Amino acid sequence: MDINKTIFVNYLRCPTLGWMTKRGMVQRLSGLNNELLRLELRNIHKVSQHLFSDMVNAKKSRTDDSILYAKELVLNPDVKAICGASFAAGGYSIRVDILRKLADNSWHLFEVKAGGKYKIRHIHDVAFNAMVLAKLGLSVSKTSLLYLSNDYRLGMDVSQLFKELDCTEKVGMKVQEFLNLSDEILKDVKSENMPKPYLKKSCKNCPIFDICINNKDVKNHIFDLPRLSALAIEELISLGVDTIDKIPDNFELSEMQRIVKNCVLTNTNYVSENLKTELENIKRPFYYLDFESVTMIMPLYQDIAPHTQLLTQFSIDETDDVGNILNHYEYIADHTKDCRREIAEKLIKYLGVEGSIITYANFERIAISKLAGLFPDLCEKLIKIVGRIVDLELVVRKNYYNINFHGRSSIKKILPVLIPTMSYADLEIGDGGAAAAAFAFMAMKLYDDKKIEETKKNLLKYCAQDTLAMVKIHQFLKSLVS
Repeated sequence: MDINKTIFVNYLRCPTLGWMTKRGMVQRLSGLNNELLRLELRNIHKVSQHLFSDMVNAKKSRTDDSILYAKELVLNPDVKAICGASFAAGGYSIRVDILRKLADNSWHLFEVKAGGKYKIRHIHDVAFNAMVLAKLGLSVSKTSLLYLSNDYRLGMDVSQLFKELDCTEKVGMKVQEFLNLSDEILKDVKSENMPKPYLKKSCKNCPIFDICINNKDVKNHIFDLPRLSALAIEELISLGVDTIDKIPDNFELSEMQRIVKNCVLTNTNYVSENLKTELENIKRPFYYLDFESVTMIMPLYQDIAPHTQLLTQFSIDETDDVGNILNHYEYIADHTKDCRREIAEKLIKYLGVEGSIITYANFERIAISKLAGLFPDLCEKLIKIVGRIVDLELVVRKNYYNINFHGRSSIKKILPVLIPTMSYADLEIGDGGAAAAAFAFMAMKLYDDKKIEETKKNLLKYCAQDTLAMVKIHQFLKSLVS
């Protein structure tokens, strides 16, 4: 198999990662949310094929046939634009989004991106394609990135969906760099011997970290320190430090990082002296609020821009004391339309005018503030709701640490530690990404009526589990100071 863009870019990040990617040792991202992403990316690329009226689609069912057809098209003087063309040269293979022939018979290479913003890694993507075309002897004199325009609305002409960014100069510099590296990378990736891994900052979020540098026997890695900067990681690595217990006493750490280090060294948990006061500042009745949302690349409804985050459902548990649930309120949007107004109105109805509104993280605060901006007549009431919000994750982060958190504080990470009897494993929908994707599939009319009814029940169960989890975590914290 030739070296494709994913293998090449992964190699640039880490030679070991590139080598393992070539051998299928890096698992493909799975789950409903990744299914949705792949579906949306395919849709965006299909739409981009209509940008030029004289575009020829070079894609064939077999890669070898696609490569032969692409060669024919680039040599055909009557062909002015090609999409989905596959090429191979020097052990590398690519599929380019769009090639447009210019007046001097050179080519303009376009890369279609589903995002709305420029990112440095996009230059690497374009440069890799341009490098392979250069190996073929194909003259590419201009390169552009095509992003989605925030001005686009459903029903507009496809030409208004994309905005173009000329990246010819940046890509040109990177192409030469890639050409200089290409022989060495090809040799390393195809070698039977895996490049020897070494610890570096990019290891922190690497998908193969546990089977590469780290292993099941390594406990309390430096990556378990919360909010550890890239600079601090590099400095610790230069000192030969890979676990928290080896960090020198004089190494500069934040207060929370020092607390985590002390917990590891003493094998104890941390409870702040301020926890009791923080909990007493949360006023009865308690409303535990959780939102779910969906962010689509292409808008689902009229008057919505690409990548707009839309609230889709909420769950509320009302208690008069910690753990004593009086009422449960829940709502799921009609998947055929934008229901943000209705969500705002129901929040005002269910959340009353007094008592603390407990959320986990800052998303609900931001989302309600946006609703206040959307609906001026509801603004005052919504802003008052925002003023009552207490972020329970912040309370946990500042006041409690368990060594089994491993530097994390998200509800999915700490719940199994604090409340082992609670789990999302038995739910059909068990995480926010899957919840968003399931709603999107309904809105895209990919589910029949029976599947829609079943999905909505599962979405409500999932959201209710999140609010119940907050009730239980609050109850646990209260038990620490009782």
